[in-house]
Amino acid sequence: MRHRPVLALMFLLGLAAGPARAGDDAPHLVMATMLEQQNGFAGRWLRLIYTEAFQQLGVAMEIRSLPAARASAEAIAGNVDGELARGYDYGAMQTALMRVPEAPFSASSAAYTRNPDIHLSNGWESLRGTNYRVDFRFGYPVIQQRLAAVLPPGSFSGVLNAQLGLRKLVVGRTDLYVDTAEVVDPMLASPEFMHAGIRQAGVLERMPIYAYLNKKHEKLALRLSAVIRKMRDSGQIEQLRRQALKE
Repeated sequence: MRHRPVLALMFLLGLAAGPARAGDDAPHLVMATMLEQQNGFAGRWLRLIYTEAFQQLGVAMEIRSLPAARASAEAIAGNVDGELARGYDYGAMQTALMRVPEAPFSASSAAYTRNPDIHLSNGWESLRGTNYRVDFRFGYPVIQQRLAAVLPPGSFSGVLNAQLGLRKLVVGRTDLYVDTAEVVDPMLASPEFMHAGIRQAGVLERMPIYAYLNKKHEKLALRLSAVIRKMRDSGQIEQLRRQALKE
């Protein structure tokens, strides 16, 4: 009996050292995101929203910024507790994670080009029947699925990151680069790309962005959803958007 407090302390310290191991009562979660927290507005807004939401639940959160493909692999393997920014259809493409039902904001999938003659005004259908060379970012299975539905095999391929996708546009190796506008638009204002002649050819789809948690955190996911809904209805998420714009 005398050893129980010591064992309890060791147990809690073990939880704090890495991804949560004890299901829904875990005091510390490690969440992956493919959105850069420092250099992009969407990443800053995401951090503010979920830091506040988890704080209201009494849960400390660590965010790890990872490439999209690695974020997915780490979450599915259980090396992190979940992901902070994925589309609705992502849930049907893997079985290890569950979608938090409430989405705090929406994001746009967009196509970028240097060709002044390319204008995509009909979403994904704008690409059907074209012979454009298209790149997208590895780790975005929903975007890959959308491209496969309208383009022939071999006409689109993946790149490791947005920077490489934009650089391939600059040197003329591709006609279009497809990615999340909230990631690419800030990059176009950077010294490397501000005078490169890259522009948005069209928004292909606008979709809600959800957090996903390991299925062992099912009860926590439902509680988190309720907090996100309350934050949105009270105007707190909009307040955090304005704060992220100022950072």
